[in-house]
This record gives sequence, C-alpha cells and structure tokens, in this order.
Amino acid sequence: MKNILVPTDFSACAGYAIDLGFAFAEFFDATLYLFACIDLPDDWDELSATEKDKLPEKKQLLENVNVLLNEWEERANRERIKLKTIVSGGKFLIELEDQVIENKVDFVIMGSHGISGKQEYFIGSNTQKAIRKLHVPIFVVKNPLKRYAFKNVVFASCFNTNEKEPFLKFLDFIKWFTPETVHLLSINTSGWFGQPSLLMNEAMKDFKKLCEGYNCKTHFYRDLSVDVGVRHFSEEVEADLIVVSNQNRGSLKRMFSGSNVEALVNHCDMPVLSLDFADVPVEV
Repeated sequence: MKNILVPTDFSACAGYAIDLGFAFAEFFDATLYLFACIDLPDDWDELSATEKDKLPEKKQLLENVNVLLNEWEERANRERIKLKTIVSGGKFLIELEDQVIENKVDFVIMGSHGISGKQEYFIGSNTQKAIRKLHVPIFVVKNPLKRYAFKNVVFASCFNTNEKEPFLKFLDFIKWFTPETVHLLSINTSGWFGQPSLLMNEAMKDFKKLCEGYNCKTHFYRDLSVDVGVRHFSEEVEADLIVVSNQNRGSLKRMFSGSNVEALVNHCDMPVLSLDFADVPVEV
C-alpha cells in the first residue's frame, strides 16, 4: 500500500475515514491524498481573476474548503504524515476516478452515510457508485473506529475458483493486523441458486488450507439474503471487519438480483472492505 486516497465532503463520517487514512498512512508509510470535489465550474482553473470575482459565492466556497484542508495539513505536519490535498470541481465519480489513476492510488477509504428505500434503487450513494466504478480496494466506514486492529475478521464469498485471487489479496492485507480469528463465510439463501452444503463445505476447505497460521473457521449460514446473512453473522461473532470480493462482477447477476457488495455497504454499520484490483497475480 503506497498511495491512499480519502474523498471528503467534510461530514462526520468522512472525518472517520480521514482518521483511518492517517492511521494507515503511518502504519504503511504511504502517501495520503485528501480529495474534495466541490461545486465549482468545470473550467474554474481557466477563468481569469476578473471572471472569478463575478462568482463570489464560489470563491468563498473554495476558501472555506482550503481552510478546512489546511487543518488536516497541520495535523499531517505534526504527525509526520505524507499528505497531499486535492480540490476540484466537476462530477464526483469522474474526478475521483481521474485522481485514482493519476496518483496511482492503490487503496481508497470512504465514509458513508448509507441510504435506504426508493433512493437506494434510483440514485444510490456516492460510496455505492464508487464501488461499482473503481477497480481498487475500497474500505468503507460509517462510525468512528475505537481501534485500528482487526482481530475478528469475516471473509464472505461464494468460494469458487475465481475467488482465490481476491482471497490471497485479502490474506496479504490482513496479515499486517495479526487477526486472532478469520471466519470464512458463505450464505445459504435456500433459493434456486443456493449451493448444496456438502459442496460448499468442501470448497471452503480449499480456502481454509491457504490460511495456515491463522485460527480459521468455516461457516455455511442460512438467511433470507446474502447481505442480510453477512450482517447477521458478523454481528453474532462481533466481527471487527467484513471483507468481500468485488473483483468478479457479473452483469446479469447485478441486473437481476442487485449487487450484494453494494447492498452490504449501504446497510452495514461495521467496516467493510470491498476488494477489487487490476489483474495482477499474488505470489503464494
């Protein structure tokens, strides 16, 4: 992890994400990018000083944002964190993707309020849309983390062969936090497409073999839906972190049943790490 990006709208949950970004930047000796996308004209940087003077509310907005970012810069100086701040106008997702590519960002941390009801189906949250669009790991937080140690971790998956590469990426990340227990979780919804328990248990055994050195437990948990099951199980075991793979995205699955990853991120109160990345193999 070399370059971490945290988008901020200066809300409370964005602040929780920034706090985590500072902790990870220090731990991994990474560069932290704070990114604010605000309501400025797309051509703001090309406008002359006279033209900008005709938009005093935009100038004030930019000044306010710079004041807030300066507070984080002062903290970074005190804590000796490598910090870069970015302010842009334009559409959030387009600008976010551009920043990820331009700065070779390999990890994104986002605060999320979550959404529900009709808004979820017709609009979606910025976090949900980022998970859909970006191909980097995205760590989502909604509440302040009491500690940055993830001792009780759930990896939720269908555990087919395509999931082994994301799983190795997960192990490569979580090893830095020396978890006490890793739970391998698959959800049985008892529908037409549910996996027979015998086959699923065998599949999870193959993944468990990769967890040498960890206290690893396998679970085939029954519930009404995937995201509900993951949340219920994680609450029961008092997990610190839920990890899911978003690497192998199926358009038909998304169209007919929605994205389990996006639903989980929107509805879950505990931290969720969505794994997605460029197709670079991990050495075992």
